[in-house]
Order: sequence, then structure tokens, then C-alpha cells
Amino acid sequence: MFRLALSRPGPRLLIQLTTSSKRTISTTPLALKRVTRGNIDEIFGKVEEPPTNVKEVDPTTITVKKKRKCASKKAEQEQQSLATETGTEITATTMMKKKKEKSLEPKLESTGSIVLDTVRKYTEQHPDCVLLVQVGEFYELYESHATEYASQLDLKLTRKEMTTGTTVDFAGFPLRSLDRYLDILVNRLGCRVALCEQYNPVKREGDDSVIGIQRLITRVITPGTVIEERFLDSHTYNYLMAISPIYPLPQSSSSLSPSNNSELGLAWIDISVGEFMIQSSTLDMLKDDIARIRPREIILPESFKPLIEDQEQEDLNHPLARIITSNPHISVTFVPQDHFDPDAGRRMLDTLFDTTTTSPAATYDSEATTTTSITTFNNKELGASNALLDYINNTHPHGKPRLLKPVRMSANETLQIDSATVASLELVKNLREGGRTNSLLSCINYTVTNAGARQLAQWLLAPSSSVHTIERRHDIVEFLVSDNFILDDVRSILRESSDAQRALQRLALRRGQHLDLLEIGSTLSAIKGTKKVLMEHVSSATTSNTIQAPSSSSETITTTAINELIDRLNPHDDLANYIDSVIDHERIMSDEAKDFNYGFIRSDFDPQLQHLHQQLDAFFQQKEQLQKTLRSIGGNSVSLAANSSLYRHVVEINATQAKKLVDEYPEAFLVHKTKGKHRFQLPEWTNLSIQIQNTHAQIVELESQIWDKAVDRVLEDSTSIIAASGMLAKLDVFCSFAWMARRYKYIRPVMLEQENGCEMIILGGRHPVVEASLAQKGRSFVKNDCILAKSQDNGGDERSWLLTAPNMGGKSTFLRQNAIIMILAHMGSYVPAHQAKIGVADRIMSRIGTADDLAQDLSTFMIEMMETANILTYATKKSLVIMDEVGRGTATTDGISLAYAILAYIHTHIKSRLIFATHYHELADMVKRKQELAMIQLYKTDLVEDQMGRFVFLHKVQPGVCRKSHGLKVAQLAGLPTEVISTARDVWQTLNKSTTV
Repeated sequence: MFRLALSRPGPRLLIQLTTSSKRTISTTPLALKRVTRGNIDEIFGKVEEPPTNVKEVDPTTITVKKKRKCASKKAEQEQQSLATETGTEITATTMMKKKKEKSLEPKLESTGSIVLDTVRKYTEQHPDCVLLVQVGEFYELYESHATEYASQLDLKLTRKEMTTGTTVDFAGFPLRSLDRYLDILVNRLGCRVALCEQYNPVKREGDDSVIGIQRLITRVITPGTVIEERFLDSHTYNYLMAISPIYPLPQSSSSLSPSNNSELGLAWIDISVGEFMIQSSTLDMLKDDIARIRPREIILPESFKPLIEDQEQEDLNHPLARIITSNPHISVTFVPQDHFDPDAGRRMLDTLFDTTTTSPAATYDSEATTTTSITTFNNKELGASNALLDYINNTHPHGKPRLLKPVRMSANETLQIDSATVASLELVKNLREGGRTNSLLSCINYTVTNAGARQLAQWLLAPSSSVHTIERRHDIVEFLVSDNFILDDVRSILRESSDAQRALQRLALRRGQHLDLLEIGSTLSAIKGTKKVLMEHVSSATTSNTIQAPSSSSETITTTAINELIDRLNPHDDLANYIDSVIDHERIMSDEAKDFNYGFIRSDFDPQLQHLHQQLDAFFQQKEQLQKTLRSIGGNSVSLAANSSLYRHVVEINATQAKKLVDEYPEAFLVHKTKGKHRFQLPEWTNLSIQIQNTHAQIVELESQIWDKAVDRVLEDSTSIIAASGMLAKLDVFCSFAWMARRYKYIRPVMLEQENGCEMIILGGRHPVVEASLAQKGRSFVKNDCILAKSQDNGGDERSWLLTAPNMGGKSTFLRQNAIIMILAHMGSYVPAHQAKIGVADRIMSRIGTADDLAQDLSTFMIEMMETANILTYATKKSLVIMDEVGRGTATTDGISLAYAILAYIHTHIKSRLIFATHYHELADMVKRKQELAMIQLYKTDLVEDQMGRFVFLHKVQPGVCRKSHGLKVAQLAGLPTEVISTARDVWQTLNKSTTV
């Protein structure tokens, strides 16, 4: 079958299912050409792959005027096409600016090869990208790109003659392998890739014969703009972030001090789901913001390029350089400074969104009542937004993502967790290997959808600090916990849903497949099912008064919260029915789908399509009957080939049986023969084969038109679909909380505010990760209480604990478990305890464990002191602070002095909730000598030893002071040689006799 590029204003998308996957990133604008009767060269034209030495003639030598006229017309069509796109659009000002800039660019001298001219043109326009050029059924790399990347892609590097006397380095791979090589380039090598794909044929003036193919950049793929499923972590957001810095930025190392409050504007988008967030920050807080947001790619002004890329030590003293270089997994892109124009950002947001109404991204949480007005964003935020949206426009010239209206992230509504605490509590990855195993996220993730897993991770790193929001989440979890049947029913339906958010973005960017439309349909069906189940159970619970709540008012709150969630589950019934009527689910999911490029639209959806399918079925029946007749003559060796390896529309037969066919059909014309096979043109088969191919081409074309209309119909409701899918993701998180609460006997915490808002009372607390690990070994976790509150006896402030314990005594676990319990409570989850009363916090800050950073010229003790300085600067009365082994990285006298001063400062000045763990048992005696420190509570863990020298650690936290660290016993358990242990014991005894405190 013949294929030619379609000539139309925008690139045409034909969905192709490959043998390697049901998804492909390929968007080659190819279309079927209807076969008609013609000369024998066309009917029996040889089919072969394009050779590497084919030279395309430069059409500029044939018709300059016509080309300029067509180019001008095409530019107008492209502008009109882009202007009709919903989502992020290029403004008229931007288009005029780009047109002016383009007119001033010097034209490259032609090499006489369309392909090579195209390569050099787009290489110059995208100097930071690897250029992949589509040539026929291959993607090819040329010149320096081929030289540099062929070996890294495991491709053969060759030389290719483009024109007479012009030979360049060359490498290539088939279209079907694009996903594989993009994965290597983008994910492994961290490259930016520009896809240059075939667009329109270039015709000779006069006879309209095709002399070449025009190619355009259809997309620039970067780590932060990928949308393909195989390139993304389904459980993690893939954020693209722009940072608008203040000018001039400080240049000295003294800028690292916590007093540096240079204002920044942050804007970030996950293109794969359309989420758009904006926030103000400072240089001091940027590291924590990046740890919370975890962007994949960051956009900065190009003036920062020398600063970031220059690895000289004095440049790394710049705070922004330190932050960026300390996150090597983040890709950095530099754009011109004028892209951070706040006025352009204001106009862009005004154009794209109705910025005076409630955000469609806002759901039942506190954000639902927040109106986002353009006037609330400052210049830094607007500048970052403009750079971000402009970057998305440039990387997606032929399709725009559907973006939700920007939502402001407010520090006042979020429990702040700094980067050191994220790492030390192992919230998303463990410290030992850096993977998810044994992290808190892996332990609490019982979601059943990808979107739910992403939402859970987001809440874990940015829990709410709004009592209203937290209690509403607890209300919904309580409702789900109260009834096993509803929890199981909802989770069962959720498993049938798909990742509609990302599927919709692939459709919006014209990179979608029929399977994406199915995923949206299945998600809408799941929304309808869960809504029905929840409504039935709410009605039943309200009628029978079966909701178990601690008070009568709580029952009302529970019902109110779940009803508001139900109201926001929009099933889009009409759209779901439309999708079901268009898409042939069974055909798409069948194993044979990869062998066909049609049949994915229900034949009964359109009368014309149904008629064509009936015609095709009839032609196939005629083919089957003809083949049966021919085989009765020449045996089973007879086959009817529409497209053989060499010829089209021929009858293939074994050479020994060929005479029988000629005797029966004298009109059979021999077109090719080998020793074993003869190939004949038989008019009956030639005519039938052409009819089959024409009908097939018409079906493909009509299905493509129906598909385009179906996609447009879905995209009309893109905003509400994304919002409804987001609510389904939140429901999945609530179900995860409820399932975890029932399985592990978690309880609902009581959230305190106002006068009791700075207390924390946890009875029978457990560490969820350690408890799960011990359970696998058949061991139980030792539960402990933690009461950081005013004394019930004298009203004194007892919110500071000094905890002493031996090595391996469990003090680090105790510190972490109380911080984790507070985080879970603020997320809206039940907590692992018998009882919990928690005052809402503004920050959780920690100093637990550390390591040096040689690349940044920071010693272990320096990092320890920097983290401590951060705590002393930003902790407040509402914060929870946990500190372990402060001062152990230096000499004993220095360390004790610092530990005492830090403990005293937090207790007397900051007055936050504090658990201070140490091996310096001398501190217990020192604080009791000071009247202002007398309310610091002394707690310990210990070990017991029998007469045989056998010992066991007691992990129970109790009042008192542990006077021994028992380091020698731990060293013995670790397997140190007996001689070493004996020597150490002798030294220890000598030191204890001669040393007085």
C-alpha cells in the first residue's frame, strides 16, 4: 500500500499500534493513498526501504516564488491553527515578535540536500537538543549528533553521501524503536530531544511530481515535558518548574547564612496531568521547596548558566548554585531573561484562565474556598509563570496541554517539612540505598490507582496545617472505617479505573492512542460506580444512625464531608456513553490489535463506516472463495499476496504447480519467478485486491475523522474531567488510610488548636515502618508514650524532653516515630497509637544523623551546625523539633557546651515541642542546676545484663537518665575482634578511674 504525507494546515495524527507496544510516540503524518488501476509499474511497483544514499533535490532551484508564497500561506495557517488551540496558546504579541526575529535571521547556504539543509537549520535553532530527523520509516542522526550519540545508543556509525562531494556522519533506527531510544536519551543521558518529522511533500512546479519531503519540529522532549507513560513514574508527579530570582543576587559565601531572604517566584506544572501551582519563596527556603516539590526540570534565566555550569569553588559559594548542584537528578534549562517578564505573565494568565473565579483544580480541601485572582500574584510569581508557559509553548508547537487554573501554595496552610527532615525521616526514600523500600511512603501506600499514589506522595511531603481541612479528611476516613463493606466496594471499583489525567493530556497533545480514550471512559465509569455506592451507604447510615462517632456533632461533620466529596464526583454520563458508543473496547484490547490499523471505531457508530465494513467483509469472502478455487487447482502452495516482498496484487504458486494455473487461467501474466516460486498477475485477483485496499483506505480515513471528532469532544470537558479524576484520586487516598487503620488498628487523632494548640500527647505510639519490619521477623514493637504538654499538677511547661539512651537503645526510632505520627495526623490519616491529641503544627524540624558533603567543601560537623542553625532560626512555638546527637561531631567539651546552649535556647526562647536525644548524660545534671531549665523532662531507655554477661536492650522509654552508652557491647555485637574489645575495655576502665566530670 502506498503512503504519502497529507497536505493540511497542521500535522495529521494516525494512530498506529506497533508489535512492540500498544502505545507509541510515533506521530508521523502519513496517510493511505487510494490504489486505482494504472500502468504495470504502479501496480507491480517494487516495495523496498529507502536506501541511505538517496539524495533529495533542493526545490529552491525549481520554484522560488511559489515556495515563498506557499511558505507565507502556511505560516498564516499555522498561526490560525495555533490560535484555535485551547490550553496554553501563543499570544499575538509573541507571534509578531518571533516573526520579526525570524526575518532578521540570515538564511543558511543550501547544500543541495533537503535533508541536510533541514538538519543544519534545526540544529542551529535548537543547539541544546539532539535532533532526530524522520526519513521514511526511520529516525536518523547526522553530523555531530551521530558522532557523539551513536555509540551511546548502540547504533552503527556510518558515512552517508548527501549530495555530490558532501558526506556526513550518520546513524539511524526504525520508527517503531523511537520510545526505546528516547528513554535512553531523555531518562538515562538527560538530553533534550527535538523531533523533526515529515510534514508535507515538496512538489515540482508544472507536473506536481514529489521531489522531497518538508520536515518540521513537532516537539521538543525534555525531562520535565515528557508525557509518555513509559518515561514516567506512575506514582510520582513529573514537575517542570521555573524560578524567577531577584536581581542582583548575592555573590559571596556569606549569602549562605539564614538571614538571606532574597525573594523568589516559583511556578511549576506537571504537563502529564495539567496541575499548575504558584508560590513565593526565598533563597533560604528554596532547598526545602525543591525537596517538597521534587521537580524533574528547572528553568532559569540564561544569565545563570555560567554560574551553575562553572564548577569552580568560588562560584559554588553562590546559594542558588549550591542548591542546584546538590540535586544532580534535576535537569536545568536556561532561557532568555525577557521570558521572565511579569507583565507578559499577567497577560498570559488573563488570556488563558478566568483568574477571578474559583480554581477548577481546587477540590473539597481548603483550596476549594480560595479564589485565585490575578492581582494576588506578585511580579516574581508572574515572571516565573510566563517563563514556564512560554517554555511549554516552545516545546509543544503543534499541540497544547490542558492546564488547570494556577493555585497558590500557601505556607500558612501547609505543614512545613525541611529537606533535612524529609531525608532523616525517610519519608520517600531510605537513607541506606536511596530507594523506596522501607520508606514511610512505601509503608503507608495502599492506594489502588496511580493517581491516588501520586496524591498520597504529595500529601506526605506537604501535609495540611488547616484544622478545618484535617478534620474533614478525618471525617471521610472515619466514614470509610465504620463499614467494611463500603470500603471493600469502593476499592474494588477504584481498581477498574485508569490514569485518566495523563491519558487526557496525551490526547490534548495529539500523542494519544485509542487506549487513552478507553482509559478516560473506564475512569468515568469508576467515578459513577463509586458515587453510587457512596450515596447508597450514606443514605443507609443516616437512616439507621449506624455511623459510630465520638460525639453527636462528629456524625454531622462526617456526613457533610462525605457528601461534599460525592458532589464533586462528576461521572460525565453523556460523555462516558459517547466514548462507549465510539470505541470498540474488545478490538483494542485483543491480541490481534497490533496487526491492524483499523477497526478501533465501532462499525455501527456511523452508517457510512458500517457500509464500508460490510463491503470489506464481502470482498474478503470473495478473496477466500477465489483462494479456495485456486488451491483446488494448484494445491495449498497457492497464496494471494496484496503486497509481497517485491510485487503487488500477485498470485504466488510453487514452480511445479505453475503450469496447472496457466492452463486453467490463460490470461495469467507471469511477472516474476524463482527456482521455487512463480508469481502471476491474475485480473480477478488484481481487481479484487485493489478494491480491498481502496475500501481499507476509506475505512482508515473515516475512522481517523471520527477519532479526531471524539478527541475534540472529550477535550471540551477536559477541565472538569481532570478535576473529577483528582477527586477520585483523593478518594483512593482516603480508602488507603481507612484500610491501613482497620488492618493495623490505627486511631483517629484529636487535633487541637488555640490555647492547647502547642501540645502533643501520644499514648502507645509506634513507628509504622519499624513495626512492619519487626512483624515480618515475628517480633513485636515496643510501644511508647510521649507527652509534650503543660503539667497537670503545677501547670508548668513540660514540652521539652531530654532523652538519654545507650547505643541501639531505640532513641532515634522514638524521635522519628513521634514526628511521623504528627505528619500522618496532618495528612488526614489515622495514626499508630492508642490515643493521640496533637496540636496543629507549622513546622517539623529535625537534626538526626548526617554525612559530609565533600563536593560542597562541607564537613560532617559543619552540616550538623547548619541544620541546627536552620532550626534555631525558623522553629516557632507551634513547631515540633527533634534533635539527636547534637555536638557529637567535635571534641567532647565543645560538643557538651554546644548541646547545652542549644537545648537551653529552644526551651527558654523558642518554646517549641522538643525531644532532644543525646549520649551526653552530663546534660541532665547541668539542666537541673538552672531554674529556668528545671521543667525539662528527663527520660531514658536502658539495657539489662545478667551475671553471665548476657544483655538485652530495653526499648521502653521511662523517666530517668541513662548514665552509660554501652558502646563496647554494641561493638561486640557488630563482630569486632576479641582483642580489640578487650583493649577497649581496659582503656575504658582506666579513663573512668582517672576522669571526673
